Amino acid sequence: MVQLRDRADLVRHAPSSWHRRAVHLDPDLESETPTYGDNCRRAGRAFSLRRAQPGDVIVFVARLHPQSAAPAFFLVGALTVDELLPDVIADPGPGWWDGNAHIRRARATRRWDSFWVFKGSQASGLFARAHPFSRREASHVFGDVWRWRRNRTELQTIASYTRAVRRVEGEGEAWLRNLCPT
Repeated sequence: MVQLRDRADLVRHAPSSWHRRAVHLDPDLESETPTYGDNCRRAGRAFSLRRAQPGDVIVFVARLHPQSAAPAFFLVGALTVDELLPDVIADPGPGWWDGNAHIRRARATRRWDSFWVFKGSQASGLFARAHPFSRREASHVFGDVWRWRRNRTELQTIASYTRAVRRVEGEGEAWLRNLCPT
C-alpha cells in the first residue's frame, strides 16, 4: 500500500500525524490509465454503478475549504467510462486495471470482495479548476426535487444527496459533460 510519505505532492496537505497512513488514491484521474473502483454490490453509495456502461460519465464532488472562503462542495474531475471490470473476486491477471487502488490492495491483502473497476477514456481527468457545486448547481443538474430543510445547512443537504451515485439525464447531464476535460 502506498504511504502518504511516498506521495510528496500530498504531504503538504496533511497533518504530520497522517504521514505514515496508507493512501487510497481512487479515483486516479491523473495516471496514463485513469481508473475508479468501488464495491457496487455492498456499498450503497455505489450500487447504481452496476448499470454503468461505456460512455457514461462519473463526476466527482469534493468538500474543499478555500483559503478565503467557507468550506463548500466543488466538482473536481470526471471519469468517462471506457471499459469496466465487474465483480472482481480473484486476481484478473495483468491488464489496464493494475494501477487501481482496489486491485493493488486486494493483491496485497488477498481480499477479493467483488469490487468493480472502471477504466476512464482519454476524456477523463481532473478539471483545470474546481467548479462550485451549491444549491443553484444542484438544482440545475438534478432539478428541483431535493428537500432543502431549514434545520440543515446547504452543505448537509448536498452531502446527503450526493453520498450515493445518482444517474443524471437530460439538461443536467449535458451541463456536467460540458465541464469534462476533452
